[in-house]
Amino acid sequence: MFMFSALLIPVTEAPKNTKEVDLAAAFEAYCDMVYRLAFIRTGNVADAEDILSEVFLRLVKNKNKIDGDEHLKNWLIRVTINCSNTLFKRLKRRGEVELTENSGFDVIKEDAVLPAVLSLPENQKIIVYMYYYEGYSVEEIAGILGIPSGTVKSRLARARDKLKIKLSNEF
Repeated sequence: MFMFSALLIPVTEAPKNTKEVDLAAAFEAYCDMVYRLAFIRTGNVADAEDILSEVFLRLVKNKNKIDGDEHLKNWLIRVTINCSNTLFKRLKRRGEVELTENSGFDVIKEDAVLPAVLSLPENQKIIVYMYYYEGYSVEEIAGILGIPSGTVKSRLARARDKLKIKLSNEF
């Protein structure tokens, strides 16, 4: 006769991940960074707020996959970039024009350089933001964006040249 006793052993739950993210602390620490990055990418307050919401909703769903504060910050930046890209793809499919500055822009216009940064091409804008506003090194930016560090350096140099021309004409 076949014994089923092995099947009657009680199953215990797997231990929960003890590295789960404190969502309130994460929001408090990184809300401004995610918003600024989304705004830099979209140039639109409403879209930046939508992206901010989407990023933190994704964090709620994936909070147990985050390993520490540095991983959390990099993950938030990557997800913010991905959400921005998704927005741009949706706008292209609809045949709409990419969004630009609007009246809500005055909320962030404290920095005189920001309008010039917003006018840069997308691939340069994100690198300038991460380098100057968030303080990432060239190597860290390359790792986050998944591109060679030489590409980051050349895009940063081109962006500096464009900003120098734009800002010298304004002042």
